[in-house]
Amino acid sequence: MRYNSRVIAAATPSFDLVVAVDLDWGIGKDNALPWPKLRGDLAHFRRVTSTTARDGARNAIVMGRKTWQSKEVAGKPLPKRLNVVVTRGELAVPDGVIVARGLDAAVAAAAAAPDVERVFVVGGAHLYRDALADRALARIYLTRVAARYGCDARIPDLDAAGFARDATWDGEATGDDSGVSYRIERLIRPPAA
Repeated sequence: MRYNSRVIAAATPSFDLVVAVDLDWGIGKDNALPWPKLRGDLAHFRRVTSTTARDGARNAIVMGRKTWQSKEVAGKPLPKRLNVVVTRGELAVPDGVIVARGLDAAVAAAAAAPDVERVFVVGGAHLYRDALADRALARIYLTRVAARYGCDARIPDLDAAGFARDATWDGEATGDDSGVSYRIERLIRPPAA
């Protein structure tokens, strides 16, 4: 009788992704959001990434180093969530923030925290690309900003990749802040071929 001595790695726990894009799938310019502050979208981000179903639980947000150091985050943990930063280099972070070397390690570390209910990837471009290719990605919370901003950071076209609007989600919304229109949707992965 032969035994297979190969070690099988545990599957990555499932996670969701939260992203806002312009009409060209741009997500940022000069390490910041290129559009004016969209209060409705910021409230949506906070609500989705902070809301839990059980008392005493929290969610985790996974971000890349550039997002951590961006104007919006500025190296300060976002409250009421476990913050996980992905970087290949050394990075000094406040107590309670986790540093991981890659997406799989970040999601695994977040999911291992006993009080974490859900894990969300929140940027930037490299981390989004890795997340979109990962079969553990469950849902995408997408804000479509109805303008073009000449972004220098983009994600792949999710429509062309076959992601579809989740018709079962009741959180869809449209908004107009600072003269900028946007639509919030939830997408699901296309079925495996």
